[in-house]
Amino acid sequence: MIGLVNEKYANDASIFTARDRRGNAANGYWNGGPVPFGYESRVIVTDGGKGRKKLFTAENDAAVVRLIYDLAEVGLTGRPMGTRAIAAHLSANGYTLRGKPFYHSNVDGILTRQHYGGFYRDRTIDTKGIKPPEAEAIVVTCPQIVASDQIARVAAIRAGAAPSVTPPRITNSPVMLGGIATCGHPECGSGMVLRTGKGGAYRYYVCNRKAMAGAASCPSKAICEDALDNIVLDGLLGRVLQPERLKVLLAEVLDRSDDAEKRRKDDLDRVRRERIAAEGRLRRLLELVEGLMSPRDPIFGDKLAEVRASITALTETERSLQTQLGTGNRLVDEAAVERFGAMLRAEILGENAELRRSYVRMLVGDVSVNDNEIVIAGCTAVLEAAATKGDMTGATAVRGFDRKWCPQSEHYRTSFSRFWKAGMRS
Repeated sequence: MIGLVNEKYANDASIFTARDRRGNAANGYWNGGPVPFGYESRVIVTDGGKGRKKLFTAENDAAVVRLIYDLAEVGLTGRPMGTRAIAAHLSANGYTLRGKPFYHSNVDGILTRQHYGGFYRDRTIDTKGIKPPEAEAIVVTCPQIVASDQIARVAAIRAGAAPSVTPPRITNSPVMLGGIATCGHPECGSGMVLRTGKGGAYRYYVCNRKAMAGAASCPSKAICEDALDNIVLDGLLGRVLQPERLKVLLAEVLDRSDDAEKRRKDDLDRVRRERIAAEGRLRRLLELVEGLMSPRDPIFGDKLAEVRASITALTETERSLQTQLGTGNRLVDEAAVERFGAMLRAEILGENAELRRSYVRMLVGDVSVNDNEIVIAGCTAVLEAAATKGDMTGATAVRGFDRKWCPQSEHYRTSFSRFWKAGMRS
């Protein structure tokens, strides 16, 4: 009997504790546990001898959190930094994590923690001892430290740089066309890599297949790095980013006809459905791995980054379409397109090589090189998203909504639609 009574008391205490904790979260209070870096907990009210706490911004730590997000987005020279590089930079400059050094793992935790967007999900077990799914968690507000759009941009950048998406040798490469230059011979199509000669005095792009298997494997010729880089830059500056050409590439944005408005509304509906479906996939993924896999598992991390990047891209496209429909904060006209092109040209012509590389890699999707022709291609969805926003920060593209090619003059070997493509003969 004593054992049964004790068991009943223990069960009742568990139910009362779970009920109190869920009620505490529903009222916006902090339930305890490790306080995220950048915050501090303070007692707000005392209820029955128990102090109810909420999270508040710890300004000194919050400044470090913002710095981490800035480094992850634009780095020190315009090129995003990885978690290991960020941790090394913070430690080298005397920053600490509450007295302890920064490491790759805790920087990654900061970049994936939802609290900094102004809310978090409390998933305290219910009175039956069941942990609710992500969709049924209690959303608790807290002070916002990082802007939501910057959080989305950083998530997209990290997803694109994930090893399962882009090899680290390309992500970390200082070569401007590394990973996007390909051999244009029909029987090859391999990527082009950088090779050096005379102790580094000569630098040139060469077909990777030819470099690995020998000259007999591919008939392509090597091309000087500076020559190919300058050809691509000249193509961007002299053709793609000229005001008249930009107006053609952004014709979908500038078109205010009834048919164009109808297409935008249809695209907006589809993008919204895709975004909702992607958010549902994310919730199911989190529920599936709960208790079965560590959040630090690289396979889970890569999949999670991929889904979050998809949501970010869809959200950006939804915002762009809303702007084009006149429901956003910015209406794009021909004058805005000209200012946008001038800003891009100025950034590319600037002295910051890392920033120039970032812009080129954002605008150019593929550079196909053969012995007498170089074809440069890119996706206009990136331009559209950036033009509606007014800059290139965080511009993303959702290629699932790209329309097919719309051939124009064969004389210029150029096609315009949701993609742009420029061919230059030598």
